[in-house]
Amino acid sequence: MLQSSAAPLLAIPPALWRWWRGQPRLALEDSPAPQLIALTAMAPVERLLVLGPDSPPLAALIADTAGLEPTPHAVLCDARAHAETKDMLVVRAEPHRLPYQDGSFDFAVVPHQLRHWDDERALRVLEELWRVLDHNGVAVLWEVARSRSAAVNAVWSSLLGLSGPPPHLRTFGQLGQLAYDAGFAWVQTLPLRPFLFPPGPRLTILVRKEHYTSENIGRG
Repeated sequence: MLQSSAAPLLAIPPALWRWWRGQPRLALEDSPAPQLIALTAMAPVERLLVLGPDSPPLAALIADTAGLEPTPHAVLCDARAHAETKDMLVVRAEPHRLPYQDGSFDFAVVPHQLRHWDDERALRVLEELWRVLDHNGVAVLWEVARSRSAAVNAVWSSLLGLSGPPPHLRTFGQLGQLAYDAGFAWVQTLPLRPFLFPPGPRLTILVRKEHYTSENIGRG
């Protein structure tokens, strides 16, 4: 079943909600996304997958900035309507059951979704990302980070839980362990900054798949 993380927000007029979920939301919540191209040396030939309820605008932004040649794919993880986006393949699916063959993508992006998943679900999503990524493919995920301060965590849990269950905030070590458990061979933080909204610490993690077979030995 597709999940909706904004049930209390359904009273907002649909036109206003669609407007917010486009460029305004993108400029505030995912403001440093264009930096991905330089930080990861994204090449125009890479096949892009973006996963999340507001994935089409972000996929379009990354694809346009990087000049990607393959058509990007956006996976919607809830039942809300989305604005029409040209030059984009949009599908609806559970994040841990993606309708793609093994090795279909070179680059995956998952923005602000980890807090909605407990460790079991997060691990299943990471395993699915590992499956659909090609050899040497990478995934970048960002989320509000867990703080060393219990008071700060309590504030964030209260604010981010207003429209649903309490969030699952993690440290780099906690998320990195889940990534290793999912099969990723390389895990690192990525200096993606600044995120404008909501204010607060972020955790941006890059994971890379190294899956050697007789077909890809010797490939970069």
